[in-house]
Amino acid sequence: MKCTSAARAAVALAGALAAVGASAQSSVTIFGGVDGNVTRVRSEGRGSMWQVRDAGNYVTKIGFTGNEDLGGGYRAHFYLESQASSDTGNGVPTNTNNRVTGSSTGGGLTWNRKATVSLFTPMGEVRFGRDYTPPFAPVAYFDPWGTAGVGSSVNHQPIYKGTLALPTLVRVSNSVAYHIPRSWVNGLQVYVQGAAGEGTGPRFMGIGSTYLNGPLLVAGGISRTDAPLTDMGTALTAPTVSSDNKLMVWSLGAWYTLPGNVKIMGFRHSQTLDRYGSLATPSIGTELDREVTDSLVGVSWGLSTYTLKASYVLRDDKGRENADSRQIALGVTNNLSKRTAVYVTAVQIENKNTASYNYISSGFNPVAGGTARAIQAGIAHNF
Repeated sequence: MKCTSAARAAVALAGALAAVGASAQSSVTIFGGVDGNVTRVRSEGRGSMWQVRDAGNYVTKIGFTGNEDLGGGYRAHFYLESQASSDTGNGVPTNTNNRVTGSSTGGGLTWNRKATVSLFTPMGEVRFGRDYTPPFAPVAYFDPWGTAGVGSSVNHQPIYKGTLALPTLVRVSNSVAYHIPRSWVNGLQVYVQGAAGEGTGPRFMGIGSTYLNGPLLVAGGISRTDAPLTDMGTALTAPTVSSDNKLMVWSLGAWYTLPGNVKIMGFRHSQTLDRYGSLATPSIGTELDREVTDSLVGVSWGLSTYTLKASYVLRDDKGRENADSRQIALGVTNNLSKRTAVYVTAVQIENKNTASYNYISSGFNPVAGGTARAIQAGIAHNF
């Protein structure tokens, strides 16, 4: 039987495609976990209450990540991560164009935590999507509780002041970032990130860096958001803000692992609004360049299957309202296996002046200057 030239060409093409498919290796990973706990919260001036909650030691979430080796030093990568509440099954809302009024109402599935696609090249990584902002990375890295539980510093950090939560303090949507290759300087990672606002939202620009050398990890970042309070006038309770406001944020933190699996860590995080506006209290008047800083020192000690944790967080509101607070947290986690852990955490928040922070951010805040306490016990299972 004779093969025509067309048939031979088809066979050759099929062989070439098969060879390309064999050389281009790809993988997809499913990950996540579920956390549930019982929490007792006490707020000065309001009494106490019990709740069944999630995210005491691990954020309840599901994620997908995948890679494809394209050859020649090129690689494609994607990351999708969605958060939920294990006690209700509700999803967690995200936003559009980094605007509060563009937020979904929750209840359904949203990829609120991270949703990115990347191309790795010999000259670095280009990444598109929703991701952590550079100044928030040290907060996530250098807190013994990370971003979960009553002991976490995020009781304060995502809140500029009281009820004022700005979207770009934690994550930024509609972003594009460039990361230099890790091979250029051993242990050093530097990246820039920006979001144009899609014409209707705040505009964002940030720079971040991490350096890892044996037991030492250092990370820092700085960012600027133009018009971060877009469409937020009705959401504010204290200031009447200027439309040309700018939010400047910077952070720096580190950890060092000592012999015996003792990890010492800490960070400093600063937020400044350059045109804060007219305050609700007439005698205070109009304020510019209001800065709020958070400082943390903490320790994590791995001892057999147990991990002991402690941290101290100080919030310094340098504005005229002087809404300061401090938080002390202690906790222990028992890792029953590589995937399952039980835990207990206790925390006390001492507010000063007009501050009223609590683990529950709304509806159960203490009186101004009051104390809040919480104890939390639960189980976390990851996969």
